[in-house]
Amino acid sequence: MPGPLPAENKRRRNTPTVPTTKLPVGGRTAPTPRPPTWAGLGKVGRAWWKWAWSTPQACAWAPGHEAMIARRASLEDDLAAIGTVHSLDALDIIDAQAEGAADLKALFQRLASLASGRLAVCREMRELDDRLGLTPKGMAALRWTVVEDGTSQAAAPPEGVADLTSRRRRLTDAS
Repeated sequence: MPGPLPAENKRRRNTPTVPTTKLPVGGRTAPTPRPPTWAGLGKVGRAWWKWAWSTPQACAWAPGHEAMIARRASLEDDLAAIGTVHSLDALDIIDAQAEGAADLKALFQRLASLASGRLAVCREMRELDDRLGLTPKGMAALRWTVVEDGTSQAAAPPEGVADLTSRRRRLTDAS
């Protein structure tokens, strides 16, 4: 049978040598940088790029991360292209010759460059998400934690749902 639990306030002798980085829950507030021109991001990729730079993790990204983030955003375009081809019908392709021929040509060029398919794209996305700290595993590996920054306002709970924030504070303050 194991012994008693250690005291909560006792100082650890084996404290981590790498400090934990605290990221603000409100995310990055600086303007979103422009994606690199070589990335050639489409609509979905640009939307993902904008979202990624507003996350708390973006506060810890260095200027050298932009290439990796652009690659990840490009994978969003690739995944969207794969999904578009699965929903295309032969009649849609014929009708698109007149009005959207340029878009269709760009779509097929992107698809031609995708040799491995959807699974490989998703695998690469997961790997980049881990390296950028966008997954719980990646956050733990990078020793990042998201903390309340004081500037963000908590959203009011929907009607009929109890707000437990004040109750939690009372319980933690009482201990």
